Amino acid sequence: MERVCPICGSEEIVEDRVSGEIICGICGHVLGRVPSREPEWRAYGYGDRIRRERVGAPLTPLLHDLGFSTKAPRSLGEKGSKNGRMIGILSQIHRLASSMGLPNAVAETAALIYRRAEKLGLLTRSMYRVVPAASLYLAARVHGIPRMIREFSATSGAGEKAIFRCCMKLRLGLKLNPPRIQDAYISRFVKSMGLDGRVEGLANTILERAKRLNLTQGRSSRPMAAAAIYIAAKILNERVSQRRLAKLAGISPSTLRRRYKEILREIGGIHGVLR
Repeated sequence: MERVCPICGSEEIVEDRVSGEIICGICGHVLGRVPSREPEWRAYGYGDRIRRERVGAPLTPLLHDLGFSTKAPRSLGEKGSKNGRMIGILSQIHRLASSMGLPNAVAETAALIYRRAEKLGLLTRSMYRVVPAASLYLAARVHGIPRMIREFSATSGAGEKAIFRCCMKLRLGLKLNPPRIQDAYISRFVKSMGLDGRVEGLANTILERAKRLNLTQGRSSRPMAAAAIYIAAKILNERVSQRRLAKLAGISPSTLRRRYKEILREIGGIHGVLR
């Protein structure tokens, strides 16, 4: 049933959860009170609240049992079991995500990737050491966060090649197809280089044209993003070192030159960009 203000006839009725009142949004007349959804008790501190609450923490894939269980004695023999291994890997995922400043949503996605891989039997003994970093890398890609494998390698201590091989096996086995994130790489590289915001805008425009010409198909995101930045910087007369930009993107200067020449050739050179 629609509520109408008896004073002004307005139908813009608002429920104020803070004051617990039903108010007319036009004239401010109080029509009634909202039933309280708060607990019937009061807490005068965090510890008091914890003691009084009758519900647990929200479910999360970062816990081996999703957070269903209560504390159990160590005599259940979890150490060394499959549960113990899962606890260790999920803990590493959480620790790595925290160390790298990744959002909790990325850590939870990584935990889901690992759980699926474990359930399908995709993991070999040699992969367990690198699967936290590999699953986090894929999760960051899924969420559109531009991070490079070498960053996960430096934080986790696992080799870059081992992480890459694990990523490929997870992608194939789980049929993952994370989106390419060239745009996010452009934003990150421009900020790291201290370039003008106009460079980022023009680089994104160049990359969009490259996408329409299918130049990004089958090519790594980082070289394409770096090449678009280099072209944009040249057009806007911004000084950019090829060597520094290539190092930031994790590629060689020759790869950078090859990509920006391909883009310029296909879109008709500098004049083609400005058209």
